[in-house]
Amino acid sequence: MKRLLFAFAAAAMMVACGNNDSADTAEESAAEQTAAKDGELKIAFVLIDTLTSQYELYKEASDAFQQKQANAEATINAKGKSFASQVQEFQRKVQNNQLTQQQFESEQARLQKVQQDIEALQARLSQSLQEEYAKELQSLTDTIQNFMKSYAKEKGYDFILCKSSGIDNVLYGNPKYDITNSVVKALNKRYAKEKKTADKEEKK
Repeated sequence: MKRLLFAFAAAAMMVACGNNDSADTAEESAAEQTAAKDGELKIAFVLIDTLTSQYELYKEASDAFQQKQANAEATINAKGKSFASQVQEFQRKVQNNQLTQQQFESEQARLQKVQQDIEALQARLSQSLQEEYAKELQSLTDTIQNFMKSYAKEKGYDFILCKSSGIDNVLYGNPKYDITNSVVKALNKRYAKEKKTADKEEKK
């Protein structure tokens, strides 16, 4: 089965970094303070690769999706091995002239049906994973996008740019304008609080 890459970094984050528990004002980084001083426009950037590697929600979602993907592949592989064994046995019987013409045709038709069923199952599992991927992608995009709007408003940013090792709209960014660590800290702080609340609700 073709593996689906749970690559939110390039897809979700580039969309999300458009413009909550928020970080404490006292925890503002030197980058944030510098951005405020250097001009009328307050501009900063976020390193997307770092954000996705340190944001707990992303890591948990990625691990969960990859496990589901591995389970789907294991199911198809197991059925594929079983089918291969059945074909091998069928070929052995044919070579040893152990089948009548009717038995040959019946077994051949059965094996074709098994193969078709495996291919259909693979297609269904692949489609299901793709749909779940799209759903998770949209959810993560919305989460980051909404957070960045609140974060920018609270900190007074006019622009928060995305910088990544892949598709990059920022050809260069002075490190003093890098607010990635502050954003990651604020995101994880909010997620930890939301997760704690959700855990309490489940225990009721």
